[in-house]
Amino acid sequence: MKHGIMILTTSCALALGGVAHAGGFNIYEMGARATALGGAFTATADDGSAMFFNPAGIAWFEEGWHVSANVSFIMPGSKFELAPGVEGFPGDTTAETESALFTPGGLYASYRMDDEWAFGFGVFTPFGLGVEWQDPDTFPGRPLATNSQIQGFYLSPMITWRPHETFAVSAGGHATLTHLTLERYATGGTDPSWNVAEFQLEGSSNISFGPAFAAMYRPNDRLSFGLNFKGGVTNSFEDQDAELSFFEGDTDAYTVSGDLDFPSILMAGVRGQVNDEFALMFDLVWFGWSVFDEVALTFNEPTLNTTLVENYEDVYQFRFGAEYDYDEKWEFLAGFVYDNTPQPIDSISPLLPDADRRDYSLGVTYRASHGDWTFAYMLVDFLERSTIKNGVGQNPEGFDGAYRSIAHIPTIGFSRNF
Repeated sequence: MKHGIMILTTSCALALGGVAHAGGFNIYEMGARATALGGAFTATADDGSAMFFNPAGIAWFEEGWHVSANVSFIMPGSKFELAPGVEGFPGDTTAETESALFTPGGLYASYRMDDEWAFGFGVFTPFGLGVEWQDPDTFPGRPLATNSQIQGFYLSPMITWRPHETFAVSAGGHATLTHLTLERYATGGTDPSWNVAEFQLEGSSNISFGPAFAAMYRPNDRLSFGLNFKGGVTNSFEDQDAELSFFEGDTDAYTVSGDLDFPSILMAGVRGQVNDEFALMFDLVWFGWSVFDEVALTFNEPTLNTTLVENYEDVYQFRFGAEYDYDEKWEFLAGFVYDNTPQPIDSISPLLPDADRRDYSLGVTYRASHGDWTFAYMLVDFLERSTIKNGVGQNPEGFDGAYRSIAHIPTIGFSRNF
């Protein structure tokens, strides 16, 4: 029983701590047109996804309703190679993740009442994804994780006021619900390669709330500036089920509570219309990930209570976009993102390994009589990242090696005024 308790304590700590790595994989593909522009949309915000990128932009929509639906098809893949000399993790020395498809999206509706007032809401999933490793029975990192998933759902109502034809502000907030799943094996006994038990944790947070503010300034037809702030939220998981199922047949059941912090996000953007057909955009995005410094876990068995230190860092993201308005029907788009990870080297693990990324995007918008269709594609290239620094392994559990990841993201969106 003592061995089982140690496994459970470590598992829950890894689950609630490591799952926040998905925040490092922040999902900003909440609109097809914005995705094609590399997310550099804060100073543009001229379709329904403005409710995510800058709600102040709806002040310049046509009067009446504007609706938009967008979905991304994220297909990630990761590879891992165990560092030479690592012991205590029997199994294959290389591994790959299972083929996966995640479909985050954004659903938006807004209504412009007159020259001054507009309102709207958005439903989107800005934090999520997951990792499931192939051949979990022999995956060397199975004592840390074999399958980890997270989904963060946001509902955001906003109201926008334009006191002057060149300037608008928006205020509101978001309600957030987060769901997580973690699966891993416990190994040991007389043979360290034996799979002794399987740990499973699954639960949903309480609904939490955060503020949101935005502004847009358009001094003329060729220049615009945007600012968008989304306040951080604390996801509280209370009395979630955790099970340790021994392959011999016994199952230990516990409950665990803990909090996960999602960061505040501040976006600042500028758009310049070079000529009647061509425009350039730039966004600087700040993520306040330093709020994720530790996770305190409380069990129904007080002797299991523990605290996990993470020490994430605040980071900046740089987004670039270009738009070419070919004619009345067709528009061509491109983008690039320079993205820094908030995850320190000693937090890298099989749960959700993160790394600096370079994102490349292309897209096209077709203006049909019934609305606008946008088709986009983004390639997310993760730089290779190792837990070895100056010849010394940095992973606290000793699971050291190198990770290499990539993601393909086709996206489709539709917008319409009526």
